[in-house]
Amino acid sequence: MPFRNVLIAYNGGQGSQSALEFAVWLAKLHDAHLTGILAHGASQFTQRIPNWLTKSLKSSLTDIMEERIAELTDSFHEATRGRLPADRLHWLDVRDEPDQAVAKYARLYDLTVVGQYENLLGADELVLHPDRIAYASGRPTLLIPRALDMTKLSADTAIVAWDGGRRAARAFFDAMPILRNRNRVIVATVSQGGRKDELMSAENLTRILSRHDINIEYRTIDPIGSTAATLVKLCQEEGASPIVMGAYEHSRWSEDLVGGVTHEMMQSLRVPILMSH
Repeated sequence: MPFRNVLIAYNGGQGSQSALEFAVWLAKLHDAHLTGILAHGASQFTQRIPNWLTKSLKSSLTDIMEERIAELTDSFHEATRGRLPADRLHWLDVRDEPDQAVAKYARLYDLTVVGQYENLLGADELVLHPDRIAYASGRPTLLIPRALDMTKLSADTAIVAWDGGRRAARAFFDAMPILRNRNRVIVATVSQGGRKDELMSAENLTRILSRHDINIEYRTIDPIGSTAATLVKLCQEEGASPIVMGAYEHSRWSEDLVGGVTHEMMQSLRVPILMSH
């Protein structure tokens, strides 16, 4: 089943622009509706406006913020004009904390596309944290690198990070519309030692998962440093895109404090990653 409703979180940053290019390409591929969402809360600057400031000055600061929103709205429409049918392009202007707003709307969509995290100087009310969106939405989230080159994007091979856990399974089936468009899908397990049960054997996984008309190739990989580094290296060697993985095996707060596969993958983002929690 193809994607029918794709949400793109847009804030005008470089990562957001790359995400928009990918989202337009994906919407064309699936004949999907594409909805842009610009979520903006109160900036730290406006929160600190002193009470003694005159109404005129306060109004001027508000006008500056409104102009920024209008410019970003125009930028989205300019970037998408003529590239998709008008009746399949939509726009949401949401005045709420960005991560929470995008996560809430994402629950209504097949897929949410978000650019790599970046600190927008002077525009903190627009900053997006894709890992938090993936965690809070409960829906598949596609993370796009800031420096993505669409001309070099592989549409041939995808990699699924597989550990047999519920998040990995959820991510695999959430990514099915993308995986069915790939000629080859590498299901990769980074070896942690110990015995595997029969259910997770290479033969069983390949036999069952291949019934989805996907060319499955199962591999167990010896780690080269961390799990994240091992997956990134495999992706580079195979020229694969995207990497499909479950998000946050541990709580998000634990990952924020001590790192983890999700956090490290976010830091070393080179190709699109589809995460599902």
